[in-house]
Amino acid sequence: MGTRELKLQRKLIAAALVEATDDQLRTALDGTIGDTQAFCWAALRQFERKAAGVGFASPQDYGLRYADGHLLLVAALEAVDHAGLLERLLRAIGDPQELPPSRLVRVRLREARNLLAEHRDERVLYWRLTGQHTPHVIERYQSLGVTLSGSIDSEVLGFSPYGIDDDEVIAAGLAAVGTIGGLLSLPQLRQELLQLEKDLAALADRYQGR
Repeated sequence: MGTRELKLQRKLIAAALVEATDDQLRTALDGTIGDTQAFCWAALRQFERKAAGVGFASPQDYGLRYADGHLLLVAALEAVDHAGLLERLLRAIGDPQELPPSRLVRVRLREARNLLAEHRDERVLYWRLTGQHTPHVIERYQSLGVTLSGSIDSEVLGFSPYGIDDDEVIAAGLAAVGTIGGLLSLPQLRQELLQLEKDLAALADRYQGR
């Protein structure tokens, strides 16, 4: 979908939110809670797969672990985008709430997904051919104030500047282990998705089926 189509679609949705009756808003809320839960569970399952590992006995094992990481980003961003829609619906019915993840994590997750799962093949091919990043990659990192060094696919393993990645360190966004491309802390993302799962369960209890 091109930029023009996206702008039109967003205008249509904004108008529909204004014109919808309370019953229509609550019906949409019910379904959107379920959709958001589905993608949140999918992302958390990818974290479980990542934690369990698939072994490293063959090239296929390495490849599957690599691909699973990309699928994690896709599912996580779907959950986050749906959470944004939930926030709009909740405001529309007079119950404004801010759901996790934090705004910073949302921005970095979107950039990580865009760089690593959307047209990744072309960006990585250019890196392999030239040893340089595309201007788009450089621009996106600069816009976030993140230092770009090495491959955007890299993941920090087995190192933390604080010696241990406990919950407090992860919550502060300071954990180095599990950071991909110097851009996104996977432990922090997981923690915020776990909180989102809890918040969605509370919303389901309150609004679904009513």
